[in-house]
Amino acid sequence: MSRYVKIALFFMVLGTTGAAYIIVSADGISNFNTKVYEVVLPDATGLSTRSKVYLAGVAVGKVQSIKLTGSEVRLTVGFLKDVEIRGDARIARKASSILGTSVLTLDPGTELTPIMPPGGHINTDPNPQDLSVVMDMAREMGGQIGRILQEFQTNQMALLRVSLETFNAIAHKIDAQADAELDRVSRILESTALITERTEGLLRNREGDINGSIADIHGALENIRLITAEIRQGEGNIGQAIYDDRLYNRVLATVERTEEAVVKLQTTLDHINALTVNVNGVVTNAGEIVEKVSGLGIQVDTNVQYDVMAGQVRARAALRLDPRSNDRWYRIGVSSIPTGVGSRTVKETFDENGTRTSYQDTTETRFSVAIDAELARRFGPLTIRGGLLESTAGVGIDIQPLRWLSLSGEVFDFKSSAAPNLRGTLTIYPFFDPNSDKPWNWIYLRGGINDALKDERDFFVGGGLRFADREVKGLVGLLPALPK
Repeated sequence: MSRYVKIALFFMVLGTTGAAYIIVSADGISNFNTKVYEVVLPDATGLSTRSKVYLAGVAVGKVQSIKLTGSEVRLTVGFLKDVEIRGDARIARKASSILGTSVLTLDPGTELTPIMPPGGHINTDPNPQDLSVVMDMAREMGGQIGRILQEFQTNQMALLRVSLETFNAIAHKIDAQADAELDRVSRILESTALITERTEGLLRNREGDINGSIADIHGALENIRLITAEIRQGEGNIGQAIYDDRLYNRVLATVERTEEAVVKLQTTLDHINALTVNVNGVVTNAGEIVEKVSGLGIQVDTNVQYDVMAGQVRARAALRLDPRSNDRWYRIGVSSIPTGVGSRTVKETFDENGTRTSYQDTTETRFSVAIDAELARRFGPLTIRGGLLESTAGVGIDIQPLRWLSLSGEVFDFKSSAAPNLRGTLTIYPFFDPNSDKPWNWIYLRGGINDALKDERDFFVGGGLRFADREVKGLVGLLPALPK
């Protein structure tokens, strides 16, 4: 029974200490140091309880409650007491990221206007355009891509038509040249007929000059024979047109290349149409993914600790998910835990007489990987959590009286033969801001006691990094879309 009494006393002391810190040293934005005003908005997209209100980039208040009244949203907003809010003050909703989250910005008003008492109503500015503008731009871009592809298709068809007309003109020129060569052959045949007629006239009228005429005829016939031989050998324009296959092969190759170009152009147009369909699908899926991921905070956490008594180092890594409501969180990760002695080395030194002068016994601890899976619920500065701690069932409580200070208690590893592991941790966040781009804002320091109920209790010190990661957040948002 003494073990459970110790556990109860530990949590009582921890709760009392946390409450004392909250009451004595709270200096953040809380119910103790704020004054409340009312704000009515037509649209509260991206806002939640605990959403911050900024003045000149500095947080001066936060949303305490959100209530829907008809078609309007009524907000209760708490401002720091030293912030002067005038009668002409105005407040506006502003998108804080492309994922849909929003914050409120305050214009406190002019100094000539009286100060508004707490409980008053602050006027609002028209809502600025947010993520819907981005989606409209994406859709418009898809339409522009479609028009560009259609114009590309039209230009390519016009180019193909011009190419076919050019090939047709070349064919007409070839036909015209062939007709000219045939006309030349016809004139040669007509000359041959004329020579024959003159020969017959000479035979009839001039018997005496027949020998000279016959010689002339032989010369003319020899010329005709030579011309015919050149044509048969494929020489000259007529011979090449009738007997040379190279011109025919060139024309045939040109036609085949034209047909191949038409087939390739049709394939390209089919690919372009498929690309247009894929672009529309990508734009639609992108909208669904952004809608699923908006409002979900993803933080990457890694830390190391040094066990003072055991003289060993352990490491942890985890993913932490914070829903938009900011009243709970989930964590899953891995950690290294000692599982026994891995090796032992004994070193002895002796002098010349055989007397041992030194003795060194060294053991090496064997480590294994354990799973952490927790879910937690916030109640103001108090957080209650439970789940798997180092692959065993356990529960824990966290008290964060200040923004930079957290006290934690955990009990896990329940065994019938030994006391459970009771661990207390003090965590300090000197400049902590997981959404900052500066690495020193991710650092936190921690220390405490482990196995507090056992004789082999140990103390530890360490530190870690925890930062928000938009790429990991995008991957988490893609997980629900994978089965599709």
